[in-house]
Amino acid sequence: MTRTGFHLPICLFVAVGILAGCTNSRQDANALTLARTFWESFQSSRRDPVPPDPALVNATVKSALASTDEPLALLSFDVNKSVALLRQIETNGPYRTWATYGSSERRSITTRGGVVTATRGLGFDLMSSSVGGLLEMVTQLEDGIAQQVLRYLDGENVVTEIEAYCAFTPGETETYSRGALRQQATRVDVFCKTETGRFSNYYLVGASGRILEARQWLGPELGFGLMQQLR
Repeated sequence: MTRTGFHLPICLFVAVGILAGCTNSRQDANALTLARTFWESFQSSRRDPVPPDPALVNATVKSALASTDEPLALLSFDVNKSVALLRQIETNGPYRTWATYGSSERRSITTRGGVVTATRGLGFDLMSSSVGGLLEMVTQLEDGIAQQVLRYLDGENVVTEIEAYCAFTPGETETYSRGALRQQATRVDVFCKTETGRFSNYYLVGASGRILEARQWLGPELGFGLMQQLR
């Protein structure tokens, strides 16, 4: 799938309050520097984005894990190389809602079983998606085909629906090590075809069936998002 543009709201999502609640001045300084890095990367060049310093990201994650026992995750976007540290703020049945750690911003991500099913406040949002078949195939490490439906906002603020037919291929086992988690996981590659194009996702599935990492296409404007569980 191709991307035709990118808009400001997602910049605010990742630039605000990346790490409040640090335990000392050095951690506070790291958080502010990281947020500033995100913001400047958006302002300087959207065509040639600069990813944040990995050392700052790791320091932010380490501080957050030490400051709270709540579920945490990292979400990054290919389209502008931005990274957001997320905390779980709500559950509704199998759905979890995540927001930027340390922020009261209304921008949020909704997941089901580790798969992003909706975004809010990012611009050209993924409004909802049907992932029941996808989750069954991925978590049970099945080889086969399933349908996925994505509904997102287009440039006219109209909800557009895309049907994707996806082929699932379980692969090798690898070590997943991020945040407080370190365990073996099986990679499942997913190749999807729609009426207008193709895209490829992948998921890392732990021995319990939990999706630890998901790289998935979220729509023509948001592009690919990578969500990594930290606890």
